Amino acid sequence: MQRQGPIAVVILSALFSTTIFFLRGAEDIQTYALIVAIVISGFALLLGVDSLILYHMRNIQEGKNTLFSGVLLISFFITVIWGFFAWWRYGSPFAQDSTFMWLFLNVYLPLDATMFSILAFYIASAAYRAFRARNFNALILLITASVIMIGRVLYSNIVFPIALSVFLLLAGLWIFTNTRKLYGSELLFQRFLGGFLMGGAFVILLPPIFNFLGGNISALTDWLLSVPQNAAKRGIYLGLGFGQVAFALRIMFGIERSWIR
Repeated sequence: MQRQGPIAVVILSALFSTTIFFLRGAEDIQTYALIVAIVISGFALLLGVDSLILYHMRNIQEGKNTLFSGVLLISFFITVIWGFFAWWRYGSPFAQDSTFMWLFLNVYLPLDATMFSILAFYIASAAYRAFRARNFNALILLITASVIMIGRVLYSNIVFPIALSVFLLLAGLWIFTNTRKLYGSELLFQRFLGGFLMGGAFVILLPPIFNFLGGNISALTDWLLSVPQNAAKRGIYLGLGFGQVAFALRIMFGIERSWIR
């Protein structure tokens, strides 16, 4: 019964929520069900807070990560007590003249910005590993990401032609340095391609071509974001949607029971 009871509640709740979604005139029932869901999520939040406090208190008792667990617990209780005081004193913790609002703006937001600033270095490191042109698909990813990043920076109309010229020059030099073991028509083609790329690097710096590329980088970036990127995003979202429906059906019919373990 300890397993069958929760499974039965989940199945009945899922079938009820799905049924009233397709019924006309059931808006009041949907609103009531939403209120019930909010109340249940509130109890789930209390369980999460209880688990958080017990976990870090256990860490302190066992001597594991004592400093970090202690700082977290002290910060948690100070924030909660300060919030209740501001609620009693100002009517809302987030009132404009509330001291809790001062805590939120001057302590929480700077810490939040610092955390995401640190994450930026990890993202940059991961991007460097992902953008290495090991094959053709990685090369396309590298070129597209570089165009979009350059198109979103200040003075992109100047940076983009210069970056493209440098890229073609380095690519031509790399091709030239990898032709030592070649011979015949393959050597001739490789050297022609390298010379063509190096010549294109200098042609880009000519004023008419330089101005043309610099003036159209913003339009190219917008097109990449609105057409290919949106097409790929919608395909991913469509796959996620089918996956969510399939997973929800497995839960509704009691096939998926990993959540109760």
